[in-house]
Amino acid sequence: MSELTLETLKSSAIQFTGDLTRHTVMASVLKKMPSLTQSASLTLDLSKVSKVDTAGLAWLLMMVETALKRNCQLQLDNLPDDLLKLAALSGVTEFLPVSVSNDSK
Repeated sequence: MSELTLETLKSSAIQFTGDLTRHTVMASVLKKMPSLTQSASLTLDLSKVSKVDTAGLAWLLMMVETALKRNCQLQLDNLPDDLLKLAALSGVTEFLPVSVSNDSK
């Protein structure tokens, strides 16, 4: 199991590195969710996410909902193929604010 780290790239962009799974969501990001959506816009770069599961997908969907409630423009960049496949299997792809320039691996 790999840890999940969040690195601020600029004031409105955060780089995720490691596993976005049930083990790391609770420990690393769930507590930070309200503070992540305090700005008017936020980009989450997931290019360095090595593993994702349904808990990671559920957390991202919760982020989308929280951002909408707080009028925060949320953008997800560089989603891993596994996350895109999981979202498609779950029927929630249309709820993820994925950038048009998302590069598939």
